[in-house]
Amino acid sequence: MKNNVKFILASASPRRHELLLAAGIPHEVLVTDADESASREKPENFPRAAWYALEASRIKCEAAVSALRDENGRAFVIAADTVVSSDLDEVLGKPKEDADAVRMLSSLSGAEHYVVGGITLAEIADGKVRTSSRSCVTKVKMRTLSPGMIDSYVATGEPSDKAGAYAIQGLAGIFVERFEGDYSNVVGLSVATLADMLLTDFGFDVTELW
Repeated sequence: MKNNVKFILASASPRRHELLLAAGIPHEVLVTDADESASREKPENFPRAAWYALEASRIKCEAAVSALRDENGRAFVIAADTVVSSDLDEVLGKPKEDADAVRMLSSLSGAEHYVVGGITLAEIADGKVRTSSRSCVTKVKMRTLSPGMIDSYVATGEPSDKAGAYAIQGLAGIFVERFEGDYSNVVGLSVATLADMLLTDFGFDVTELW
C-alpha cells in the first residue's frame, strides 16, 4: 500500500468497509472471534453507552493485533463498535429478534437519542504496539412512527444487524428528522474521528494515501 503502511479493519461490517474506502483508506479486512462480553468494569461516572462501545472496540482490536503479531512493516488496526442510547446510559445494540427490533424502534419513535461510536486504533511497527481509543457521539431525532410503519420496516429485514434496529443510510433514512454531529458515526464509523486519531496520536496524515 502507499507509503508502505497497511490498514486492517477488524470488522465484518460492509458499512465500515465502504466508509473507509470513501475516505480514501485502502485496507484489508480481518474478522476475529473476539469475546466482546469480556469487558472490564466500568469506571464510576463514565457513561455506560460510551464505555460499552469503547470496550467492544478495544476487545476487537486486541484480538486482531494478537493475530498479526508477526506483521512486518507498519500497520494500523482499526476496530469500532456502535450503540444507540436514549440517555447515554441505556445500551441498544443489535436486536435479537423482530420483536426486539419493534421494541427498540418504538422507544426511539418521536424522540431524540444518541448514537455512540467507539474506535480503537492500534499501530504495529518494529515489533511494538501502540493503541489509542476514542468515542464519538451524534444526536439523532426520529420522527413519530406508527406501529404499521415499524412493522413494515422490520419486515424488510434491514434492522436485524443494526445497532438500535435502524440504518440511517438505508430505508430508515426517511425516519430521521434531523441529526447533530457526525453522520458517518451513525452509519458505523466516524471517519473524521479516525483521521484525527491517526494524525494526533500517530503522526499519520490520511491525505498521504490519496
